[in-house]
Amino acid sequence: MIKRIKELKMKNIIFWIGIIPALLFMSFMEHPNAEQIINMSLSKCRSIKNGYYEMEHHMKYMSEKDTSSKTFKCHFKKLNNDSLYPAAFHYKTFYGDGYKSDIMYTGDEFVSFSTNDSSGTIMPKTQWAKEIQTYSHNRTFYSPILEKDCDPLPSESAILDKKMTFTYIGEAQINNQPCYHIRNSVPPENDSTSAMKTLSTEINYWINKKDSIPLQYSIEIKMVMDNDTMMQFEKKVLKKYEFNNLKEENQLTLSSVPTYVKLKDYEPYTPPKLLASNTAAPNWSLISLENKTVQLSDFKGELVLIDFFFKSCYPCMLALPGLQKLHEKYKDKGLNVIGIDPFDSIEKDDIANFLKKRGVTYTILLGGNDVANAYNVSGYPTIYLIDKKGKIIATTPGYSENMEDRLEEIILEYL
Repeated sequence: MIKRIKELKMKNIIFWIGIIPALLFMSFMEHPNAEQIINMSLSKCRSIKNGYYEMEHHMKYMSEKDTSSKTFKCHFKKLNNDSLYPAAFHYKTFYGDGYKSDIMYTGDEFVSFSTNDSSGTIMPKTQWAKEIQTYSHNRTFYSPILEKDCDPLPSESAILDKKMTFTYIGEAQINNQPCYHIRNSVPPENDSTSAMKTLSTEINYWINKKDSIPLQYSIEIKMVMDNDTMMQFEKKVLKKYEFNNLKEENQLTLSSVPTYVKLKDYEPYTPPKLLASNTAAPNWSLISLENKTVQLSDFKGELVLIDFFFKSCYPCMLALPGLQKLHEKYKDKGLNVIGIDPFDSIEKDDIANFLKKRGVTYTILLGGNDVANAYNVSGYPTIYLIDKKGKIIATTPGYSENMEDRLEEIILEYL
C-alpha cells in the first residue's frame, strides 16, 4: 500500500513537471510578453552568420514631404573583428524604374559599380580604410540581421531600462507570415544647446512567430526646430531570406564583378577652392519665391551677402537665424542678404512655408545650381560677401557658432 502511494505521488510529480511548461507556454501565447519576444529575436539575430535577403526600404527624411522607396538584394557573411564593417557583403540596389548599382565589401576591398554603364571603382582596404569608413553611414543594410548590435533591436540592458516602454500591440500578417507586433517608446534625451529638440521616438517591430526573425521594423522620430515640428520615418521590410546557408559565396569576391565592367582605382575628390577675395563676383539672374527675376547687378553700390543653402541641410538651418538677424539689423543701411537654393522647389519641397516657419524674410532665390558651380560651391552652407563694387571680400564655408559675429565685423567695415 505504501509502495502504491509512492508510485502515485511520483506520477503526479511527473505529470506536473510536464504540464507546467505547457501551461506557461499557453499563458505566453494568450498574453505574450513584449520583452521576452524581443529577447528571443535578439538571440536569433545574433545566431545568424551568413545568408541572403531581399528587403524594401522606405524613407521620409525630416524636412521632406515625400517617401522614397528602394529595394536591396544582399549576400553577406559576418566577419570577426573587421575594422570597417561587421560583414563582407554584396548588395544590388533597385530604385524607380529598375536596377541602379552594386556595392560590395570583400573584407579586403570596397567596390562600387553599375552594369548600366559598365564602370566602377575599387578601393583596397590597405590604402583607403579611412575613406571607406567615412562613407560607411551611406550603406543600407537590414540592420537587425547584419549589424553587430542588431540595431534597432534593443540590447539586454536597454530592455531592462525602466525608462524604455515595450508594448505588445497584437498579431499582424507580414508577407503572409504571422508576427508579434511590439512597440518601443524611447524617452527623448535633448541637449539644451541643440537647436533641434526630439519630441518622441517610436520603434515598431514585427517579429515572425515561427522563427523570431524581425520581418519588418519602423522608426518614427518627431522633432521641433524654430517652432516647426517635423517627422522622420523609416521602414524596412524583409521580403525574402535564407540564413546560415550561404550558397553563393563567390558573390562576396571580386570574381562576381562582370568581366565587361571596368574597375578604376579610387581617386579622392578634391573640392574646388572658393573664389578668391578681390575678384569680381560672377553675375547671375534667378527667380525669387515671389516669382520675380533678381540679378546680382541689381545691387550695385550696395553690400551683398549670398548664402548657398538647401532645405535638408542641417548646418544650413542652423545658420538661418543669424543671417536673419543680420538682415534685420542692416537691411536699411545697405546690406542685402540673399539665400540661393540650388535644389528645392516651391511645389515639391514647400520651401516657402518651410522658411516662413523659421522667420526668414530676406530674399530667397531658386534654381541656382549653375550659380553654385560658378562660385565653386562644394559644401553647404557657403557664404560670400560682395562689396559695393561687386568684388568678393570674404567667404565662409560651413557653419560655426561664431559665424554671425565674424560676418558682422566685416559688414560693419564695408558698409
